[in-house]
Amino acid sequence: MVRYRVRGGNALRGTAFIQGAKNAVLPMIGAALLAAKGRTVLRNVPIIEDVRRAVELAEAIGAYVELHESERTLVIDASRLNSAVLPAEIARRFRGSVLFTPALLHRLGEAIVEGVGGCNLGSRNLDFHYLGYKRLGAIVDEGETVIHVKASGLTGATLYLDTPSHTGTENLIMAAALARGTTVIENAALEPEVLDVIDMLTKMGARISGGGTGFITVEGVEELHAVEHTVMPDRLDAGVFAMAAAITGGELS
Repeated sequence: MVRYRVRGGNALRGTAFIQGAKNAVLPMIGAALLAAKGRTVLRNVPIIEDVRRAVELAEAIGAYVELHESERTLVIDASRLNSAVLPAEIARRFRGSVLFTPALLHRLGEAIVEGVGGCNLGSRNLDFHYLGYKRLGAIVDEGETVIHVKASGLTGATLYLDTPSHTGTENLIMAAALARGTTVIENAALEPEVLDVIDMLTKMGARISGGGTGFITVEGVEELHAVEHTVMPDRLDAGVFAMAAAITGGELS
C-alpha cells in the first residue's frame, strides 16, 4: 500500500498541469470502437488505472491500441473487433466496461458482459443502461454472472433517465448514434464531459442536438469514422488545485 505524508504550512505557488477528464475519456474510448475503419487519436489522455483497464479491455475484444503515456496520447484502431465477450477478469475491475456495449452491439450484434466493477460510490446501478438497450430493440438476458445483450439492429425510441447520469447519457447516445431513426433522451445529464463526448461523436459523423439542455435528440446515421480529439481538462482536478491555492494563501496558474 502506498502512503503519502503531506507537511503543510507553505503557500502553494507555480503552475499546475490539469490532466484530461476521466469522465470524458472513458466514453470516448467506447466511442472510438464505433468506427469500423481508421485510427482514432485521443490527446490529453489522463494516465490513470481506469484508462489502462480500458485499453486492456479494448485489446481483449480485438482493437489495436497504443497508449503513449509520456505524450498522453491514445491511438485506437477498431477495424478488427472480433470478440463480443467483455471478460470478467477485466470487467469486474472496470465499471466503465458498459461503455463498450454499444460498439459491440452495432459491430458484432451482441455483447456478453461477464462482470462489472470499478469504484463503489453509493448505489450506482446499471439497470437503466440495459433498459435503454431494450427500448432501442435489443434483447437482454440476465444470468447470475453474465449479461447477454443481442440486437440485429437498434431502432430509435424515446428514452427517459430516472436520474441524469452522465455515463448513462453518454452510453445511450452511443447506442443511438448508429440506430435506425430518431432517439430522444429525456432528463439527460448536463455535465461538460457529456458535451465533450458529443463533440467527438459529431466529428465522427453523428447527428446529435440538444446537448446541455436535458433533452438530447440523436438522428441515427449509417456509419461513423475515426477522428482526432483532445480530451477536455478535468474540472475536478482544477477545483482541487484552486482550493489548495486559496487555503494556503498561494497563487497557481
